[in-house]
Amino acid sequence: NEHFQLNYTFSFFKDGVLLFTNTVEKDSAQYTISQARFSSSGYYECSLSVEEKKKSSDPLTVKVEGIMKPELSVLKTEVMEGENVLLRCEVPEEKPPFYFIFYKTEQSANGVVHDRKRKSEHDNFLELEFPINAGDSILNFECAVQMNSMTGSQTSERSNRTIVTVSEPFSVPKITIDSPQNITEGDKICITCSTVLLRQDQTEIILQKNKTILNSTKGRETLTYCKIVRLEDNGKYICKVEHGSVSKIAKEELVVTELFSKPMLVINKTKWDENSIVQIHCQVNGPMPISLSLVKDNKILINSSIYTAQLRVSDSGIYMCRAEINNISKESDPVFLHVYAPVSLPVLSQPFSQVGVLEKLFVLQCYSKFGTLPITYSLYRGNINIKKIVTEQNVPANFTVKATSIQESGQYR
Repeated sequence: NEHFQLNYTFSFFKDGVLLFTNTVEKDSAQYTISQARFSSSGYYECSLSVEEKKKSSDPLTVKVEGIMKPELSVLKTEVMEGENVLLRCEVPEEKPPFYFIFYKTEQSANGVVHDRKRKSEHDNFLELEFPINAGDSILNFECAVQMNSMTGSQTSERSNRTIVTVSEPFSVPKITIDSPQNITEGDKICITCSTVLLRQDQTEIILQKNKTILNSTKGRETLTYCKIVRLEDNGKYICKVEHGSVSKIAKEELVVTELFSKPMLVINKTKWDENSIVQIHCQVNGPMPISLSLVKDNKILINSSIYTAQLRVSDSGIYMCRAEINNISKESDPVFLHVYAPVSLPVLSQPFSQVGVLEKLFVLQCYSKFGTLPITYSLYRGNINIKKIVTEQNVPANFTVKATSIQESGQYR
């Protein structure tokens, strides 16, 4: 019928997402992409609905080459070490999502490039704080944008370059050791750490040896540490200046010459019987005169290099040699001296009135009244050692015995 007119409903899709729908009386329709960008790349298709009947076209691949050059802006172009630079990278005419790549390049012959990558799902810009490290001087900042589509991925050219200059909150420290040219034990030295502060604030100076902090100060440009040195003061000293995340160090090696050797206690054995004569020597190598002392249980026994004595049980203890010159004192390794009292004649007895019966147990008691503990008691039947007991206290040793045959009866001692 020439008066009957069909309505055509056209729908356009990109990567399966509806872009545009229009119902017209004509049998064709079009969808226009104005100012095509890389984000316009994808798989396009259209569908037609007429009188509840629907058909779809084959997909059409559209690939747009190139990404708009991003724009970089910087909040401050003059900063200090330890601060952050706030960067903003923007792509005005592209559509998210994006990967923003920020570049920090040192302005030198072999400038090292540092980069950081962040994703933006909904905005065509991204802000990032880039840290400024110790040693940074003149820096170039740039950014680029990476985009992905169903047809592939591309990266834009880099943005405009922005220069940021960096100043030091403090200088690299200097460490000096004020002392004689050849340092010997007993000499006094002073170690000085110094820096130049841009402003008087909470900048901290720390002097340490290995991991031990020797001295520290805040808000000053100089720190001094003095002491009388010993051999163990040999080693590497570190002067560290810190403020926030910025840290700078200087190192200096200290070499101390030994004034005299560690003393040595000489004794031919460490276990002695009471009333024995002992002689103890203290030996040391170094310039004379050296003051030598023999120390027992941390108390000076004699101020001499030789000690002779007739030993008593009370002489048991820890002995050391101590050598001293110019207020430098050293001690030998400790030696434990044991003095034993001889045991008195033991007595064998029966604690209870009892008669030995075959296959029955009976008790014999052995006791020595005097002697240094521990005491070892041995029981003999005739000339045969049948049992040993060690006592840690001054009490008798009780031997429990069983005669299993008539031949095992006899004399015990």
